[in-house]
Amino acid sequence: MADQPRSGRRRSREPESVGADFRLEPSPYGDSALRSEWAARADALTTLDEAVATLMKWRTDFWGREDQDSLWIEARLEERVAVLRLQSMSDEEFRTRTLTGECAREVCANVAERAAVAGTDYQELERINDEFRSRYKPPVMPTNLFLPAERDLAEKLMTSRTVDWYGKSLEELRAERGVVVHAAPSQD
Repeated sequence: MADQPRSGRRRSREPESVGADFRLEPSPYGDSALRSEWAARADALTTLDEAVATLMKWRTDFWGREDQDSLWIEARLEERVAVLRLQSMSDEEFRTRTLTGECAREVCANVAERAAVAGTDYQELERINDEFRSRYKPPVMPTNLFLPAERDLAEKLMTSRTVDWYGKSLEELRAERGVVVHAAPSQD
């Protein structure tokens, strides 16, 4: 290496930019007015109780909506709750309690027990899973307890759904799910 001439190029002394450039103008996607309104509401939340109540109300009123504005608003509220949670709770509370005041381990045990009682009834398991996610999805429950409980519940749900799934006709599957066919495919 010492025999080879050094390159005449020198590295720039200016700091290199890492990641995406910060956007100053509003996103061209979604409803900017709605997002701005909810961003202001989220920023105005000053106590953990107030922020949790707002997030839980949002989830109660809009759970299951998956349009980009609803997901963005929920994420913004979750972000505010997470910040206030770190400022308001001790490390012990942060890791063991839900923001609804319950012991997180007991909630997870209760969900596991309810799932065991449901057995292979995938519709009941779906209901339990939906209720668990809508009520305890982080930051409401500590992630270290939520994720294993959700994984176990989802695994049970998936294996229960696959039992005899292909043994049912398309009409039976549609009837179970409440599917309404607006235009049937042609039978050519």
